[in-house]
Amino acid sequence: MNGFRSNLPGTPERSDAERTVGAVQQQGGVFVKAVAVTRVPMIVADATLPGNPVIFANGAFLAMSGYTMDEVLGQEPHFLDGPDTDPATIQRFKAALAEQRDETQEILQYRKDGGTLWAALFVGSWADASGRVVHHFRSFLDITRRRAAEDDLWRLTRDLERRVAERTHELTAANAHLSRLLAENGVLLREVDHRAKNSLAIASSLLITQAYQQADPRVRALFLETQERLAAMAQAHDLLSKSWDPSRIGLAPYLRDLCASLMTAAGTNAGIRIEAQADEDIHVPADHAIALGLVVNELVTNAVKHAFPSFRTGRIAVTALRSDAGHVVLRVQDNGVGMSGDRAGALGYGIVRSLVQQLDGELDISHDAGVAVTVTFPG
Repeated sequence: MNGFRSNLPGTPERSDAERTVGAVQQQGGVFVKAVAVTRVPMIVADATLPGNPVIFANGAFLAMSGYTMDEVLGQEPHFLDGPDTDPATIQRFKAALAEQRDETQEILQYRKDGGTLWAALFVGSWADASGRVVHHFRSFLDITRRRAAEDDLWRLTRDLERRVAERTHELTAANAHLSRLLAENGVLLREVDHRAKNSLAIASSLLITQAYQQADPRVRALFLETQERLAAMAQAHDLLSKSWDPSRIGLAPYLRDLCASLMTAAGTNAGIRIEAQADEDIHVPADHAIALGLVVNELVTNAVKHAFPSFRTGRIAVTALRSDAGHVVLRVQDNGVGMSGDRAGALGYGIVRSLVQQLDGELDISHDAGVAVTVTFPG
């Protein structure tokens, strides 16, 4: 099993060892006594004899290895090495003794019963008064439990790394699948918005055509108001189809584009300015965007028609800010002539109230100086 030689009795090595033991015990003094009583397993070898036979082993070594003193004496000092002992480690110890230097390595050793143990092995030399190396000694620190714990930790670490790698692979695959689904969903939403925009544009064109075929100005006005509402919805779908996230829309660019369109539509009232300002970080769901577009369209159109009679000049400000409570506050304010009974009861305000309810919002109208309509909704 290991380097132990069982046929030593009667051999020259055993005889030399037995003759040397007595001399060492008599001459070694404190050193030999210390080796004998220490709890650290130790052996002493004769460096002056061929093979460096063991000439002494303390009780701790005999208990650790399972051998008796008679079995140990005369053995080569590395007789605990075995088939799975690392050859490179063995050579490092031999080189250290040849170069008369100390060496410490962790090494696998074999007991008498064939069991193994891991030891932190220290090898050193002992010189006489003339400086000649006469003995080698080896001390063993049993680190089997520590190595077993390290092996268990290594296996647990490898198992954890394997599980992490598997989980990471699964998550990567899931994320890739989700990304494909989101991309497909985005394409689908953009296509729906594009088609909705085209359908609304066709309906808007038909309404304009029908409007100008009406002889009654009031009927024509109703057609045009409906066309403007469709145009506001088409504007929302157009921006959604261009958005990186087709399920949400940035409110600031949406209001700017919408107000620019309304400004063009109000061409006959060239003295009216329509201005838009909103926090750039406000994004709303697509259905909210369409409802908000209709709200702004109704309020701005109403202000253009009623707040500035007789071609008065004026300003309509559309703002959207986020409140401290996290709500979105949309306000349409003009500096016109104020609220009249006809204006308050107009169809547009009824539509606005209905849309605000869809947003789970609140509507407030004030007319101290002009008219200010404020819509507050969760953002």
